[in-house]
Amino acid sequence: MGSLAPTFCRITSHQNTNSIMTSRTLLVIFIFKNVVCEPLLDPVAVAEAGTVIAEASADYVVDLLCGCGCRFVDVKTCLADTKKLCKDIVKSKCVTKDKVECKDEYKEECKTVYNDVCHVEKKKACKTEYKEICKPVYKAPTYKTPAYNGQKCEKVPEEKCAYLDEKVCKKVPEKKCSRVKVPKCLTIPEETCRDIPAKDCKEVPTLKPYKKSVKECQRCETYEDLVIDITYEKNCQRHKKPNCYTAYKEVCTPESKEECTTTYEEKCTVTYAHGKKCEKIPHKHCKYVQVPRCEKSPYQKCEEGFEDKCKETPKKVGEKVTKHRCSWPKRSFFDDTRC
Repeated sequence: MGSLAPTFCRITSHQNTNSIMTSRTLLVIFIFKNVVCEPLLDPVAVAEAGTVIAEASADYVVDLLCGCGCRFVDVKTCLADTKKLCKDIVKSKCVTKDKVECKDEYKEECKTVYNDVCHVEKKKACKTEYKEICKPVYKAPTYKTPAYNGQKCEKVPEEKCAYLDEKVCKKVPEKKCSRVKVPKCLTIPEETCRDIPAKDCKEVPTLKPYKKSVKECQRCETYEDLVIDITYEKNCQRHKKPNCYTAYKEVCTPESKEECTTTYEEKCTVTYAHGKKCEKIPHKHCKYVQVPRCEKSPYQKCEEGFEDKCKETPKKVGEKVTKHRCSWPKRSFFDDTRC
């Protein structure tokens, strides 16, 4: 990214500006025809120009040099208003109601009661009883029936009477009197008053705090800064370090092995029937010979080698550069302390 210090570009020809503003967005379109770049003479003037742009942008556009902007700050201000001022008072509230008071009085109260008065009287009680009376009876025999000698019985009524005790009762009136308790009541009006706490309020003038938004913008300023950069200085030392690895070599040892060969001997016979007939008879011949037996055996093999050990030491390098920064101006507005 290039620096803005070497050159400053100014517009020398036609400039057409169209602005479109929404609630929180400001779009500015510039059309340049001729742009002439000249050497930058005064960085402070450029910073002041950025501040002017920031103030004009009103929280929408920041200047391109510092990136400064504006903001809205809530400040407390006092406005005339009224408030309700109340004080505690005591109000009396009375209620009247009838109170009934009663006391007991005694008076004589009589009533007639009926008592049962009884006595014993003799009373005649009769009952009829039946008594059986039998008489002998004789019947002379006849041609058809023999003679009968027996009894004829009949029941004769007989009245028997006796005197028994009987309880006779009658109701006899009797006057009984007693003292009874009778309540006597009087209605007495009663007034009850109660002290009730209440509030007596009225409207009085006062100051009411409100929030007010005030715009404040940053200013672009230049300053000298020491930029510290850290570089590393590398120092190396070479040390011997053999390079060892596992190698394989062939190791052979002699061992005895039996080797056999087969030879054939021709044997012939002569007969009169078939003439001469020959056949080959095999013979096996064996002997032991020395044969080498080889296999690979591992061993460690080292070759000459080196290793570099390095250390990087940090080193600070400083350089003064001119920088720009945004700063908020000293606030000229404060909260109203009257409310």
